[in-house]
Amino acid sequence: MGKVTVTIYMEEQDKEALQQLADAEERSLSQMAVLILKRAIKKAREEGIIPPTQGEGK
Repeated sequence: MGKVTVTIYMEEQDKEALQQLADAEERSLSQMAVLILKRAIKKAREEGIIPPTQGEGK
C-alpha cells in the first residue's frame, strides 16, 4: 500500500507539544503523528467503533 500526504491544521501549542513528544522518542514530527493515529485507529477497531480492515478477523 502506498503512502499519501495528509494536511492537518492544529493549534500552535499542540504542534509544539507533539514536537516535544517526537523529540523525546527520537522520531520526526510526521512519524510521531502517524504513530499516534495508528494507535487511535487500532483502539477504535478493537472497540468496534470502526470495522476491521479486510482480511482481519473481528
